[in-house]
Amino acid sequence: MMRRLAWAVWVLVAATPAWAQGSGSAAAIEDKPRQILEQTIQALGGQQFLNVRDMVREGRIYGFDRGELSSPGDKFLNYVKFRGKERVEFGKKGQIVYLNNNEEGWELDKQGVRDQTPESIETFREGLRRDLDYVLRFRLQEEPVQLYYLGTEFVDNRRAHAIEMVDEGQESLVLYIDARTFLPVQVRYRHRDVLSGEFVEVVEYYGKWISVQGVQTPMAVSRERAGRRYFEAYFTEVKYNVGVDDALFTRASLEERWQKVK
Repeated sequence: MMRRLAWAVWVLVAATPAWAQGSGSAAAIEDKPRQILEQTIQALGGQQFLNVRDMVREGRIYGFDRGELSSPGDKFLNYVKFRGKERVEFGKKGQIVYLNNNEEGWELDKQGVRDQTPESIETFREGLRRDLDYVLRFRLQEEPVQLYYLGTEFVDNRRAHAIEMVDEGQESLVLYIDARTFLPVQVRYRHRDVLSGEFVEVVEYYGKWISVQGVQTPMAVSRERAGRRYFEAYFTEVKYNVGVDDALFTRASLEERWQKVK
């Protein structure tokens, strides 16, 4: 089953966002979607949202097989430290762990600690680029992206603004923003299937929003691929800026855990 949380102007000059550099019609094209996304950031908590440096999440994750629920749900503990560090633990003693630190990755299971495959690491890094937190906190502010307003649609029984973000590699994702609350509803993008080699549509859903330390937080996240649900996560507790130790994102930390659980 799916056991990873994962959870998108062409020149960047002196760290100035491309949207701030444009003029004339090119700038006008981005005005409306940029304004909506700025309202989204404010709805999420504004500076408190942008100032999040780490988070710890607990909950239960469910896997699906061909769209059908395939597990009773696994409890998990998830550590995230921006940027690019994530650790997901499963089991009462955390005997199964997936750990990524940017371009490095390791796993712990009943056989011990091992390096992640290059394919697994690339999948993690690709997921980061499409992760809602990374898109709004970093990519939107720093990368040379173009934004297009696609109008409004009814999504999950609510009217939502549709905004497409296209990067310099011509990869795109579409964000659906609640027209009333300005909170994210969905993110859609295309992903190449590792088995068929064909591109399929992936849709991520966000719901059950609550305020945690002044930051609007989705307590339910799910994902569909090619129209079939394959991942759901429900958070029972979320904490921000707890001072997650960098030592948690090292192979040595997994070796230490292995000595305790083997």
